[in-house]
Amino acid sequence: MARHQIHLWLDDKTAAALRAHAHDQGSKISTLADQALRTGLGLIITAQAETNVLPAIEAVVRRVVAEQGRADTERLAALLVKTCREASVARWLTYAAILRSQGRAVADADMERAFTAAAKILQGKATATPHTEAGKADA
Repeated sequence: MARHQIHLWLDDKTAAALRAHAHDQGSKISTLADQALRTGLGLIITAQAETNVLPAIEAVVRRVVAEQGRADTERLAALLVKTCREASVARWLTYAAILRSQGRAVADADMERAFTAAAKILQGKATATPHTEAGKADA
């Protein structure tokens, strides 16, 4: 980066503060003045700007994430409802097919066994899958 020489007239207090600060920092007055001017012109984000801006950014991000979480929850709930409806339709179609081919007693017994096996699996009490229980016709 090219450097340019500019002459500035500062009041006594500003010049004294600049010299003292440069001495405390162990840097040149021109380097310190350059940093101060860049900060003042908005070319460098200051720590104060970061403390003012970062909480606002964090609040926006949290709000967006929360809204997205609600949208995901609603989408998941809708998918669960759709799955339950389709499972119910499939159950009744299966029942109708068994009823036609093997009669009411077999259809009722198979559906009851499938329901019981599914309930046990959901409760974590069984390792068998419902299809191993269903389909066994009563004698």
